[in-house]
Formats: sequence, C-alpha cells, structure tokens
Amino acid sequence: MAKAVEVITDSKVARILVDPMRREMVRLLAEGEKTENELAGLLGLSNPSVGHHLKVLREGGLIRVARKEAEEHGILQKFYESNATVYLVDSHNMQQEIDRYFMPINLERIRGIMTAASLVLRREGIQLNEKDVEEFAKLFASAIVRSSTKFSKRWNGSREELLAALYRSALSYVLANRGQLSENVRKILRAFR
Repeated sequence: MAKAVEVITDSKVARILVDPMRREMVRLLAEGEKTENELAGLLGLSNPSVGHHLKVLREGGLIRVARKEAEEHGILQKFYESNATVYLVDSHNMQQEIDRYFMPINLERIRGIMTAASLVLRREGIQLNEKDVEEFAKLFASAIVRSSTKFSKRWNGSREELLAALYRSALSYVLANRGQLSENVRKILRAFR
C-alpha cells in the first residue's frame, strides 16, 4: 500500500529523480501497477532501457514489485508500483547542484500560480523579476515539504487531487508567513486574499 506523500531528504535518492524519465516512470507507477513492457510502450523506450531505470528506482526504494504473474508461455511477468503517490524532494539542505537542478520544477509551479494571479498583477502594475520569482519558488517548495506531513497516510483520491490539496496547504502556509518575503512578492500574494 503506497504512502500518499514521501519527502526525499537523502541526496543519493534525490539524484535518482534528477532523470526526467525516472520521474515520469514513478508518476506512471503511482497511477497503478505496470509491467516493464507496458512502461516501454508508454515511454517509447526499449525494454533494456526501462529495465535499467526500474533497477535504479527499486534500489533507491522508490518503487517495488507489486506482484509476479506467469504468462501463458511460462515467462514470469513483474508488475511494478510506486511506494508513494507523490515524491517531494527537499533539496533545501542538499548540495547546491541538486537544489539548482530542481529549481526549474519549482519555478514552473510558481509560474502556474502567477498565471492565476496575472489579472491582479497587471491591474496593480506589478512587474515581476527573476529574483522575486525565484524567492517565491524557494519558499513555496519549502512550504510544500512542510505541508506534506498532513498527507503522510494513504490517499484515497487521485494523484492530481492530492497535489491540489498539497499545493493549497502550502499556499495557505506561505500566505500566513508572507512577512519573510520581499515587498514585491507580498504584493503578488495579495492577489490570493
């Protein structure tokens, strides 16, 4: 039974998820059990390539073999699943190279939030700069990790519902602690009142 959210604090495990194909494999396996052949078809990769990634993910404790089943020709088929519905990398206390690697992911989250707030931002004449967006991205990533403790048990809804709940919780935390932010970022957050 998969946990809802797992926070990765080990840099060795975080390095495993630096590879975008491995992140996609974990996401697909969080949706349900899949075989190596199924993953190869979904990802457009060869079976040996998928097998290599599965081995790395298993050794890192991110996935497991959920069950084994003999096919009609006697070949044993393994069905893999993720050990968590969502993995979060807490790169804050990791080496800078890992923190910097995950920054584009954090920035994309914030760009989504900024898009939602864009009407207010334009109306108030707020000009965003890279430093403000990166500051907000770091705080929000930290808030997501902090909020993950509320979601440590099994989740009954979809992965997307879990992510939405996690992001709402993190945004609430950021709004409650906006005093830590620059004035420009605080103006952005006013759009969410």
